[in-house]
Amino acid sequence: MKRKLFVFLMLLFVSIARGQQIDPLDSRNALNTSFQNGNINSNSSPQIAEEDAPPVIINGKKAEELSEDELLQFLQQKVRMIHQEDGQVEILRISPGYPLAIEFSEPIVGWEIGDGKLIHISKQGAKLILRSLDTTGDTSLLVFFQGNRTRIYHIFVESDFQKALSLIRVSPFSKNSSLMPTQLVAYSIGTDEDISSVKSVAQIIANYDLLVREGSLKPMDVSRIAIFKRSKLTGFDYYYLYRFSSGLLAISFAWKNLYPYRVRLDESTLRVAIGQSRFIPDYVSLNKLIVPPGGMTSGFLIISNPPYSPDQPFSLIWKESKK
Repeated sequence: MKRKLFVFLMLLFVSIARGQQIDPLDSRNALNTSFQNGNINSNSSPQIAEEDAPPVIINGKKAEELSEDELLQFLQQKVRMIHQEDGQVEILRISPGYPLAIEFSEPIVGWEIGDGKLIHISKQGAKLILRSLDTTGDTSLLVFFQGNRTRIYHIFVESDFQKALSLIRVSPFSKNSSLMPTQLVAYSIGTDEDISSVKSVAQIIANYDLLVREGSLKPMDVSRIAIFKRSKLTGFDYYYLYRFSSGLLAISFAWKNLYPYRVRLDESTLRVAIGQSRFIPDYVSLNKLIVPPGGMTSGFLIISNPPYSPDQPFSLIWKESKK
């Protein structure tokens, strides 16, 4: 029985060292101040009290009551390989007492955690080790790489380890991503004032947690509503709805091309569907506008003055443009 439990613990924490914590960025690096603002580093982090992890119940049994085959099958579900492109959001689930390691293929430049009191992060080589500091909650994590590339995560703390992961391996950025036609923002109106407004929205979406924490942005001015739904039928992942006090509405999302041909996704082809009504966004910001079969893109759309209530259920659809 003890041997099975030993095998369980060894496999669970494989490749997750519990040794020295490394500062996310060298203190001599000029980027350290901005990336580390609000982060927990080796100089300022509270002491992490190592407590016994809560017992894991698997199919009504304690872990030590399972056979080795049952344990291996359970552990295999805790390790996942994901393909994540620049700007794409992934959902992570972590459980108190069980660290989660994210292993990247590229060097990590830095990161920004939304709530440093909920998640503690340390860096070990190409890995980020996440540990929950509370029993419930959620927050966002931005990881920065060379070439101004960013991977975004939304982290949920789960009380039940069965819902959590222990190791995530992130595959490299696509080599041909830089060869794809790229346009950061597609404008339906191109005045300097419009462009400035879109840049401001993009800044708020990318740094919402940090801006609110610093007091630079008030939730009453811009409220963020978590959606986190996926449609296997249309290929859209819905992340957040942003409601601005000015009346402007923004939606962050990702889309996977389910068609057997290249697709252009911009304000001419993207629609907000509410019932039988279709609404054209004023702006669409994506990291890729031309998406190959099976490829993904992510970004946000803006509707300046939505002719509908923001509380209404909606969906996004791709509509082939007329030629």
